[in-house]
Amino acid sequence: MASIIENSLKEYQDFLDGKNTNVEVIETSIPIRPEFDGNVIKNLRKQINVTQKGLAGLIGVSPRTVESWEMDRTEPNRSSQKLLTLLIRNNSLVNELRLI
Repeated sequence: MASIIENSLKEYQDFLDGKNTNVEVIETSIPIRPEFDGNVIKNLRKQINVTQKGLAGLIGVSPRTVESWEMDRTEPNRSSQKLLTLLIRNNSLVNELRLI
């Protein structure tokens, strides 16, 4: 008796071979995260009208960390990248972050 996986693989191969199958194809796009070089972070700061200290406070890092990012000495960690991405996509989140 063929397993579910074996049946699925056969149906997929039939689909690839152009045979009539019940395979449903769903296309989707994956949003691309922005690159975080110093200029991107500086520009974000200017857009949301905060100092290095202000941005640091919003995302929970030190002002030296923001300075280091802007000078391309280090890159934001994954958590900081997520917050920066949200701020880039929606500048109005600044007000929400100030409340946290």
